[in-house]
Amino acid sequence: MSQTDNIPTKEQLKMWQVLDEIDKDPGIGRLTPTQQEALVEKFFSKEAQAQRLERVRKRRQALELQLASVIAMEQQLTKSLNQ
Repeated sequence: MSQTDNIPTKEQLKMWQVLDEIDKDPGIGRLTPTQQEALVEKFFSKEAQAQRLERVRKRRQALELQLASVIAMEQQLTKSLNQ
Protein backbone atom coordinates (compact mmCIF):
# COMPACT_ATOMS: atom_id res chain seq x y z
CA MET A 1 0.00 0.00 0.00
CA SER A 2 1.16 3.46 -0.68
CA GLN A 3 1.54 6.22 1.90
CA THR A 4 -0.46 8.69 -0.19
CA ASP A 5 -3.85 7.02 0.33
CA ASN A 6 -3.70 7.54 4.15
CA ILE A 7 -4.28 3.88 4.84
CA PRO A 8 -1.77 2.59 7.38
CA THR A 9 0.48 -0.26 6.37
CA LYS A 10 0.63 -3.53 8.30
CA GLU A 11 3.97 -2.43 9.75
CA GLN A 12 2.49 0.86 10.98
CA LEU A 13 -0.48 -0.89 12.54
CA LYS A 14 1.83 -3.32 14.30
CA MET A 15 4.01 -0.45 15.56
CA TRP A 16 0.98 1.45 16.84
CA GLN A 17 -0.25 -1.67 18.60
CA VAL A 18 3.10 -2.03 20.36
CA LEU A 19 3.04 1.66 21.34
CA ASP A 20 -0.49 1.27 22.70
CA GLU A 21 0.68 -1.63 24.87
CA ILE A 22 3.57 0.46 26.17
CA ASP A 23 1.18 3.29 27.04
CA LYS A 24 -0.80 0.89 29.25
CA ASP A 25 2.23 0.50 31.55
CA PRO A 26 1.71 2.91 34.48
CA GLY A 27 5.43 3.51 34.74
CA ILE A 28 5.52 4.78 31.20
CA GLY A 29 2.01 5.81 30.24
CA ARG A 30 -0.68 7.66 32.11
CA LEU A 31 -0.93 7.41 35.90
CA THR A 32 -4.05 7.54 37.97
CA PRO A 33 -4.22 10.27 40.63
CA THR A 34 -3.71 7.61 43.31
CA GLN A 35 -0.61 6.30 41.56
CA GLN A 36 0.71 9.85 41.16
CA GLU A 37 0.21 10.57 44.86
CA ALA A 38 1.94 7.33 45.83
CA LEU A 39 4.94 8.15 43.65
CA VAL A 40 5.19 11.68 45.02
CA GLU A 41 4.94 10.44 48.60
CA LYS A 42 7.59 7.81 47.92
CA PHE A 43 9.90 10.39 46.29
CA PHE A 44 9.64 12.80 49.24
CA SER A 45 9.70 10.17 51.99
CA LYS A 46 12.39 10.35 54.67
CA GLU A 47 13.86 7.04 53.44
CA ALA A 48 14.15 8.28 49.86
CA GLN A 49 15.71 11.55 51.00
CA ALA A 50 18.19 9.66 53.19
CA GLN A 51 19.14 7.46 50.23
CA ARG A 52 19.64 10.49 47.98
CA LEU A 53 21.71 12.18 50.68
CA GLU A 54 23.94 9.11 50.96
CA ARG A 55 24.45 9.05 47.17
CA VAL A 56 25.32 12.76 47.19
CA ARG A 57 27.81 12.25 50.02
CA LYS A 58 29.48 9.34 48.23
CA ARG A 59 29.69 11.40 45.04
CA ARG A 60 31.15 14.35 46.95
CA GLN A 61 33.80 12.09 48.51
CA ALA A 62 34.74 10.71 45.09
CA LEU A 63 35.00 14.24 43.69
CA GLU A 64 37.11 15.36 46.64
CA LEU A 65 39.55 12.49 46.00
CA GLN A 66 39.69 13.41 42.34
CA LEU A 67 40.27 17.07 43.23
CA ALA A 68 43.09 16.12 45.59
CA SER A 69 44.72 14.16 42.80
CA VAL A 70 44.42 17.08 40.38
CA ILE A 71 45.83 19.49 42.98
CA ALA A 72 48.81 17.17 43.53
CA MET A 73 49.42 17.04 39.76
CA GLU A 74 49.20 20.82 39.56
CA GLN A 75 51.71 21.20 42.38
CA GLN A 76 54.13 18.75 40.71
CA LEU A 77 53.88 20.58 37.40
CA THR A 78 54.36 23.96 39.06
CA LYS A 79 57.37 22.66 40.98
CA SER A 80 58.78 21.14 37.77
CA LEU A 81 58.38 24.40 35.86
CA ASN A 82 59.98 26.45 38.65
CA GLN A 83 63.15 24.32 38.74
